[in-house]
Amino acid sequence: MQVAGIHNNPKLGYYRVGQEIFYSKPAAFIRATETKQIPEWRFNTVGFARVDWTVEPATNLRELYRQRAQQLRDRYDYIRIECSGGGDSTTAVFAFLLNDIHLDEIVFRYPKKGENGVTNDAFNTNANNTLSEFQFAAQPLLNWVKTKFPKTVVRIHDFSENMLNEESTRDESWVFQTQHWFQPAHHDKYNQFAVAEHRALADSGRSICVLLGIDKPRLALINGDWYTYFTDVQGSAAHPVVGDYTNITNEYFYWTPDFPEIVMKQSHMIKTWFELPQNQHLLHLVKLLSVGNVVAHRTTYEHIAKSIIYPDYDLATWQTNKPTNSFYNEMDTWFYKNFRETRLYSAWEAGLAYLVNKIDPALLAYELGQAVGLKHQNSHFYHLGAAKSVPITAKFDNSQQFNTQEITVLKDRKIQRMFV
Repeated sequence: MQVAGIHNNPKLGYYRVGQEIFYSKPAAFIRATETKQIPEWRFNTVGFARVDWTVEPATNLRELYRQRAQQLRDRYDYIRIECSGGGDSTTAVFAFLLNDIHLDEIVFRYPKKGENGVTNDAFNTNANNTLSEFQFAAQPLLNWVKTKFPKTVVRIHDFSENMLNEESTRDESWVFQTQHWFQPAHHDKYNQFAVAEHRALADSGRSICVLLGIDKPRLALINGDWYTYFTDVQGSAAHPVVGDYTNITNEYFYWTPDFPEIVMKQSHMIKTWFELPQNQHLLHLVKLLSVGNVVAHRTTYEHIAKSIIYPDYDLATWQTNKPTNSFYNEMDTWFYKNFRETRLYSAWEAGLAYLVNKIDPALLAYELGQAVGLKHQNSHFYHLGAAKSVPITAKFDNSQQFNTQEITVLKDRKIQRMFV
């Protein structure tokens, strides 16, 4: 099935099943099961293949961020950043405000009616305490913006209110409003019209940019060579329903073919850091199958990456760990605890059961024999160069991987298949 009104923006990635194109991951995986084909996630392959990834841009990273912010400012009448208070979205905010580039709005999404018993514990950094990021991370940033940049609208949107208002109309098809992360509030967090002012803005005809801080580059050290790549875990995040509106565009601040220099610069800076002698004991973090699948590795890798590529972000900012799976995401503890007796809960559980029933088990991710999500997919791998000053034992070969998979790499201007 195709999801009606979904934002069909190829720059945000899409899935290909045979000759069919899907902007919904669950719809693509169901169709692949029906036709006995393998779904493929495509993410700006043509645009990223045009650049030479082995060459690090000479321009300072702060200046690249400024140029990206100006590029967006010149393109759109109105820019709204979806802000969590984390390093990705905060740095995107800084790219505008610290360079005197006007930012129209910052919006933070929060389920006020689901916070009972799951917030305000500063000593709990597990993913089930994610709502506390509002108090300890986002709120200080939002207050700073209100004080220093009063022309920027700061909005806190209680999306749990929208969920409850639609309780009587939601059924198991609700899961098709998600992407890789099957979170009950995914549709509501990315809803372009849940706030009356946002609907009025869309009706005005002005060109609107909904900007997301996606994301840090992923690096892999494979057979003595460095590669950077993209993953649909983050890259498929934002295909919201926009209906017939043509003046709303979702943009990723970092992962974009319109300004590849940012990811190129970031990737080389992270590569250089890992090649320093004092950091080589952490090379296990860039094993291909580690960053995406092992939560502790991903959390550590991302904290390191933030220290390298987000120069103005306060690394002491409070943040929880990453969730361990998709279907039963610890970040949704608020929903499973406080909405359990609602019709919404039953509809959501029915939707997950529908997916498990309709999708080939080979396309599902499992933990302890239970389906916990859809398998993640990666883009092409873009060659950054040969590893330098890296111990031979760290130049991981096939025998050291958890299992074998086929990847597509772009090296020496040629597309190659490789088993790792």
